[in-house]
Amino acid sequence: MNNCLVSIVTISKNYAKGLYRTLESVKEQDYKEIEHIIIDGDSHDETKELLESYSHSKIYIYSSEPDSGISGAFNKGLDKSNGDLIFFLNAGDVLLSNTVISQVVQSYLQNKWKCAIGITIATSITGETVFYRPPQLSSKFLKYFMFLPHQGFFCETLLHKNYRYDESIKTSMDYELFIRMLKNIEIFYLPLVVSIREPGGISSQTNRRISEHSFIRMKYAKTIHEKLIVRIINALIRLKANLRIDSPFAAKRINN
Repeated sequence: MNNCLVSIVTISKNYAKGLYRTLESVKEQDYKEIEHIIIDGDSHDETKELLESYSHSKIYIYSSEPDSGISGAFNKGLDKSNGDLIFFLNAGDVLLSNTVISQVVQSYLQNKWKCAIGITIATSITGETVFYRPPQLSSKFLKYFMFLPHQGFFCETLLHKNYRYDESIKTSMDYELFIRMLKNIEIFYLPLVVSIREPGGISSQTNRRISEHSFIRMKYAKTIHEKLIVRIINALIRLKANLRIDSPFAAKRINN
């Protein structure tokens, strides 16, 4: 296991408090072979001072400069990654325990997957804390709806570097990338909770996210039949959001 390097990419802007929590979460991992790459978008709060003074226990790489947005920051992190596996954990998000990366690496070496997804803890549309367990579906269903949270997604770095984020997409760049990347790859489902996702953020802007998802689905619908299915799905998802109905794959967390 000690020969498997894991790149964890954290993007941040003007959120030093959340970034510190993420730094601490990665620092406390019992797995040693981690490089933590921080891509800061030229913050004007205390972030730069934090980055310069932070004492990390892992390989520590950071930059702070203007960028083109979230997708551009993701691509910068991808370019700087040297690991066998890559994982994106945004500022404010934390790993569930200090053994998460050890467990993921063990699974990777035993099961020889290229991409894997784990369970995440998040805040639902109704404000409750929930477990989100991705449905065990074939990747081909991604063209109909998004079911892979990037805060639980691990991928071989060399594979990911062949698929960059579309910098014209502002909030749903992970969805569009997954459709392209996973067209012929089946996801391995990790039987563990990976991370706790920070409430809020740009991806929580429901109307904008739904509009981008709708556009992406239609972009990859190739036949008249698929386009009809996508139109129905788009309408149902917008209705679900308007009625504030939680995801059917989210279960309320019992112990907060």
